[in-house]
Amino acid sequence: MNNDLKISVDKLKKIIKLIKTKTLNDQELENLMSFISQLIDNHFFKSSNLVNKLNKNLIKNNRIIDIKINSDSEIISSKDAHEFLYLLKTFFSLALSKKMFFNIYIFTEVNMIINYYIINSIKDKSYDSFNNRFKINELEYHNQVVMYKYLFSIFDKLIYISGFIVEKYNLTKHEIARDLKFVKDFDKVAQPFFKNSLKKENTKIYLKLLNQSSSWHFLRKLRNNLEHSFSDNKSEFNISLETEMLFVLIARTLIQIHNDFKNDKELFKLIDMSQKVS
Repeated sequence: MNNDLKISVDKLKKIIKLIKTKTLNDQELENLMSFISQLIDNHFFKSSNLVNKLNKNLIKNNRIIDIKINSDSEIISSKDAHEFLYLLKTFFSLALSKKMFFNIYIFTEVNMIINYYIINSIKDKSYDSFNNRFKINELEYHNQVVMYKYLFSIFDKLIYISGFIVEKYNLTKHEIARDLKFVKDFDKVAQPFFKNSLKKENTKIYLKLLNQSSSWHFLRKLRNNLEHSFSDNKSEFNISLETEMLFVLIARTLIQIHNDFKNDKELFKLIDMSQKVS
């Protein structure tokens, strides 16, 4: 295992053991989420080794994504990639079940989609079974594809739910466009929900980092490939690692929203004040 990845894996194992047994105070929780965010940023955004490995796996499976990825060191094994991603998935599954972050009422549906993935991947091991490949006439193939696309829809849910609430309660004087892109428009559409201008800028910086990363464009182009491209009925496929990576990227994004958005009490107050004015 590559040394940077090994260090991260060892730290994740200790963190998971910690949150299983200890209730963290607010400062401890803030520090933990900051560390997890930095860890993900290092492996998803600053380094391309992980996404490069996933792309090479897809090429071997005859699913070609139109993307060029420049990796800066050795290729990671599928086993090591899975261990790292699965530990992150386990951490976020525990954190969400303990309501450690992202308890925002207007995004309840997003939490339900995430919960649906977690529950189904516990019931059906094929969602994390990276060594097995499936033909297009097998149920597991379709389960993986449907789950991947359902998870990816969360990015649309986040921006269109925000736009719906902003328009419904007249929280902006500006008309919201119909054709929205998460990485380009979310900070503008959700502007009334940020705690302050500095928090809005933090989300803007994160979205720029996301949009410049190979990881985001790889996952986005895979979604498009699953929607529009031909799948050879003689080939065998598996996108469990890609789905785990997508889940982790979603969770990283939810940390950013959790950090920068008003809480429920503040959001309800904002809506109530808007209704009184109108």
